[in-house]
Amino acid sequence: MKKLILLAVLLLLSNIGHAKFYKAIIYMTNGSPKTGLAKLVEDDESKVSFKVDDNADTEKISSIEISKIVYTYESGKIITMEYLYLTGANVFSGKLSKSKKKYWFNIIYDKEFKIGKRYDEGSNKTNNFRSANSSYFFEKKGSDHLVFGYNSMGNVARSYGTDARMKKMAKEVFVDCPKISEAIEKETFTLDTVLNQIIEIFEKFKKCK
Repeated sequence: MKKLILLAVLLLLSNIGHAKFYKAIIYMTNGSPKTGLAKLVEDDESKVSFKVDDNADTEKISSIEISKIVYTYESGKIITMEYLYLTGANVFSGKLSKSKKKYWFNIIYDKEFKIGKRYDEGSNKTNNFRSANSSYFFEKKGSDHLVFGYNSMGNVARSYGTDARMKKMAKEVFVDCPKISEAIEKETFTLDTVLNQIIEIFEKFKKCK
């Protein structure tokens, strides 16, 4: 039995070490693109594994040199990841603070406003079998950070992430876009529909008009 467990662990580690490469375009901070193959990044990835083609050597590119990665899956699905600061609020004081380091966000909405998704710490690791809690962040387009909006899993999300806390964040983020913050303030959000509700508001009040 011990040998079987050890074998399973070794196979798991082997699979983790040989994560799949996907077609990707890496956009460097200097504006130049690199086209080839890249491994999917985790939220706190400090380096991105990249190679020009299947036969090329793997190159490790520092995340701080990259602004965005656009992946194309074999199915044709496109995933966009951006390297941005995370702004959250103190649970007790509500005071906003920007992270000292950047994180990779899965950008799921990108027009005049932006919505990014990331997994809570530890829950999206390839060797972790827990169901991932997803947190959603938003901001005006062109910002170097995203502000915490809500958490998508668990009863605790209903108490601090879906309604009151998000409305407070919206007042801070959209202080110069009163129609946005007022629309969010008036809305009654539910955990199952909040993402669509936010997108509908962004679509309605484009460019803060």
